[in-house]
Amino acid sequence: MNKHVYRILIAGFISLVISGCYKQLLPGEKPYFNKDCNFSKSDFIVYPDRINSFISIFNPANSTQPMKVEITNATHEDGSPAPELFTQVDAAQWKDYYSGLEKSVAEIEAKRTTAKRPAFDVRATSGDIVYWPVDTAVVKPGNYVFDVVVSNDGGKKTFQKFKLHVRRPRPYEPWYFDDVTGERTKNGSNYNYPRPSLNNVQDDQNNNLKDEDAVIWYRWKSSATNTFSIKMFNKDSLPISLSKMNKTTWDSLKYFSVIANLNVPISFNRRFSEDSTVVTYDRTNPYPIMADLFGERSGITLAFERRFQGQRSISNIYVPLAFFRAGAWDVIVKFNKNIRFEND
Repeated sequence: MNKHVYRILIAGFISLVISGCYKQLLPGEKPYFNKDCNFSKSDFIVYPDRINSFISIFNPANSTQPMKVEITNATHEDGSPAPELFTQVDAAQWKDYYSGLEKSVAEIEAKRTTAKRPAFDVRATSGDIVYWPVDTAVVKPGNYVFDVVVSNDGGKKTFQKFKLHVRRPRPYEPWYFDDVTGERTKNGSNYNYPRPSLNNVQDDQNNNLKDEDAVIWYRWKSSATNTFSIKMFNKDSLPISLSKMNKTTWDSLKYFSVIANLNVPISFNRRFSEDSTVVTYDRTNPYPIMADLFGERSGITLAFERRFQGQRSISNIYVPLAFFRAGAWDVIVKFNKNIRFEND
């Protein structure tokens, strides 16, 4: 998304739209409503654990501003009313720009605020639709139907039977569970699992390991602070000391932020366990901070060096990271073959 859209997001999805690109009502001029106004989408898939934003989907077709856009007749698929869609929730909104130069989680959070908004929301003047994070005990996953009424002093138009598909939460990504059934997905007869990307990593016999030789487990636990921790285990389920990652630049790990347009710190306040088998970072929620609005994703590259056949050899283990649930996440990389760290 460009900076114009970002300004709309910082405005909180609520209030003013820069209206220079629209037809303005001049003194003595009658309001004009163009029946050709339209939406570019009528089918919306949302996930209840993140902000789902659909920006610039309404074309007023030069109708006089301001216009009023509202959601009406929201029902379940069977036609029964669905008032729960309009439950008031705490909606996180930006009040200042995220630059990517912030030095702590607290500095980032100081740029955000919360406001009460309906879970299923529409910006009244622009038609932007937002589905805010809401507990699935309040709004259950399923299919909903709704109308959208657009009007100004010159006329009105009703768009009927738009569809809202509330999927199951995706608390982390990569995610390999069906959004409707909740069952783990398959590739043929094999189940899909998150896996690290392995580059130039060898086993005890100096054979290159494939990505399929390891699996990633993402484990959540309740915590007053938002963190993530990285752990690795060998084929015997023994912890691998992160001190072996002797080419990992722990204090300068970064990922690219599209909205900041620069490489930003992977997270903050890095610390190791006493035995060096766990590294923990403080993080924002969601993580990355623009994971929901802009689809940003992060990852950590663990690198080590050894001598092989008299030459310097660098090996990389890349672990993807994205979290949408507050609390502490353990990221566990389990190998089914032992990595060779020794020189040859």
